[in-house]
Amino acid sequence: MRHFILLSYILIFSTGFASLAGLVVLRLHLRSAFTKRMMLVQAIFIANLGMVAIYFYFSQVLGLVGNNQTLDSAFALSASFLNIALYGALLYLLHSLKKHTAQKFAYIASCSGCIATMVLLSLSLVGVFLFADAELGWIVKTQTWSLFAYLCIALTMGFSGYLLFSAPEEPDHTAYKTLLRGIGICLLAFVPLGLLEFFLSSYTDFAYQPLSLEYVVYLGMNIFILVASIQVLVKEPKGETSFSTISDASYARFSLTAREREMVGLIAKGMTNKEIAFSCGISEATVRTHIYNLFQKVGAQSRIELLNLLHD
Repeated sequence: MRHFILLSYILIFSTGFASLAGLVVLRLHLRSAFTKRMMLVQAIFIANLGMVAIYFYFSQVLGLVGNNQTLDSAFALSASFLNIALYGALLYLLHSLKKHTAQKFAYIASCSGCIATMVLLSLSLVGVFLFADAELGWIVKTQTWSLFAYLCIALTMGFSGYLLFSAPEEPDHTAYKTLLRGIGICLLAFVPLGLLEFFLSSYTDFAYQPLSLEYVVYLGMNIFILVASIQVLVKEPKGETSFSTISDASYARFSLTAREREMVGLIAKGMTNKEIAFSCGISEATVRTHIYNLFQKVGAQSRIELLNLLHD
């Protein structure tokens, strides 16, 4: 069983770092605030997974000598801070999307989750409360706050997944759609898996601990990120083409402005009007105006004819 858990960690770790590199690629090509902020979320996920892997390793070693209470306390403290950081990173990520009613619910659930996490941390550090039956009171109180924390996590992930799945596709790029929809689906899947995980860890002897079912969601997110990064690379030109070697003399012959020359370069890359607008930070209407002026100056009726005439 231990070997299976370690192999699973290796698989998830490898896809985690690979998808972080994929997010860097997406950030460089799409120039989207979402991809930049998703890099922070991904880094915290990797840190969380790494901490659990370290805990599993040392618990096996310290378990041989029969005492790992200090390790459990250190793990609980670190896990609490990372969970709070993850809540904050998710809110930062959602803020990059257009305003939506579900965002308010996600914010409320996230803040409630932070409070529940801090209370659980306090319970684990204090250990015993002054009740008539102190030990029973501590156990009941811990289980109640633990359930509340899991519900807050499920609500935060659920609302976040809904926001990403229903978000408008800006920029209009296949890779960006894959990224939003894929992560949205995974976060929605987190809700039933997270609740199942809570039930298994609370009421059964779950043999696969500390390998969580929630890591299946994380693995799915990594796969979608890698697919999106491949899509954005495939759509890029693979090298110099005849259209990308238009000379300055051709530009000067038709008296093209600097902006019009930029438009020609982006058209030569096969970019759509929406992609050009996003890349230049202008509206689609402005892009259409520039392209219309290009057609008039060069005497072209289509993009291909425009590039052919300029190349000649």
